[in-house]
Amino acid sequence: MRAALAFFSFVVLSGLSVYKPAFAITGDAAEFVRLADDVYAYVGKKNDANAMVIVTSQGVVLVDTGNNQPDARDIAARIKSVTDQPVRWVVITQYHGDHFGGSPLFTPPATLIVHDRVARDIGAMKPHQIKSWRKRFPERTAALQGLSPKDMMMSFPDRMTLNLGGKRIELIYVDDQYNIGDVAVWLPESGVLHGSFAAYKDRHPDIRPDYSHGTTITMLKQLEALLALKPRMVVPSHGPLSNVGDLQAMVDYVLLARQKVRVMMDKGLALPDIIKQFHMNEFKDWDRASHFDWMAETIWRELSGLGPIVVKITEREVKGKLTKVVEAGRNLTIEADGKEIRLRVSSDTNIEGVPDRTHLKPGMKIEAIYQEPQDFNAALGFDLIELDVTP
Repeated sequence: MRAALAFFSFVVLSGLSVYKPAFAITGDAAEFVRLADDVYAYVGKKNDANAMVIVTSQGVVLVDTGNNQPDARDIAARIKSVTDQPVRWVVITQYHGDHFGGSPLFTPPATLIVHDRVARDIGAMKPHQIKSWRKRFPERTAALQGLSPKDMMMSFPDRMTLNLGGKRIELIYVDDQYNIGDVAVWLPESGVLHGSFAAYKDRHPDIRPDYSHGTTITMLKQLEALLALKPRMVVPSHGPLSNVGDLQAMVDYVLLARQKVRVMMDKGLALPDIIKQFHMNEFKDWDRASHFDWMAETIWRELSGLGPIVVKITEREVKGKLTKVVEAGRNLTIEADGKEIRLRVSSDTNIEGVPDRTHLKPGMKIEAIYQEPQDFNAALGFDLIELDVTP
């Protein structure tokens, strides 16, 4: 970390750009890439979540499960194309829907492996979340009747090593107050790393003022630990495959972002002005620039010694018509009472009337229950709890 800070100080003083941007986003179709003997990456389409597949003589270890039903089924088909071994273990690197959402396709018989903090959160799932989990794959609903994810789960506190069929698989949790259970997966023999939350390639990190995706300090701690491994190849959470150079670029990015906010704070700028003036033009061709407002406020809170925003949630009911459907049904716009409302379908959303979100189309009539956060910028739309569709 000291070396990174020294490098950053040189960059700021000399006025040089820290990184030459290279726009990187995955294509319209997912890819299944061989990384080493019996190790594969499932690279999600359009920067959907990635997964990793490790084949052993004692069964398959699947790292993350895909972004939606078609993706999870595609992952299962790709696994069958390279081995007859069943999926025995599913490691969840992040307890977010795009990494956990496909789990009911594999468990049971597979066992979920998660960090202790994730196990606590899974144990506290609400009835609508469990209901959605059970019915996510219609062919699995009967088998999951009466079950919840906690019934086939094991967890660990800091590190866990799996020795399976001659493969050594290390699960690494970097302790931090605001690391909510994200883990990296390291294969020392092949030099392949699934970098979890911290590993992005040419993508602005998803840092939020409620600290639900960690903090910049959390991220730097994780990156320091991952860089020490000197991986040959990195599977990021999203986007194209990367390497140790991309991990270092992420360190440079985070340090620059923190310094920019610190300079504005030292000048006495108020938070609204900091948010307005914050930019990362040095990385202008990176994906997901919509994260800037959140990032600036998160860094401001960190540097001010503040904890996360505690967001008050109000449940709203609405009836209307779908006017826009993007990203395979993940993000929706509806018209209701002459107003447009943006909604976000997550893996926890219970959908009735269509098999899954990929079947949502403009013109459909809907009834919905969604969560509206108070005094918080829901930049990606309001999270849906229930969605009842009339085709």
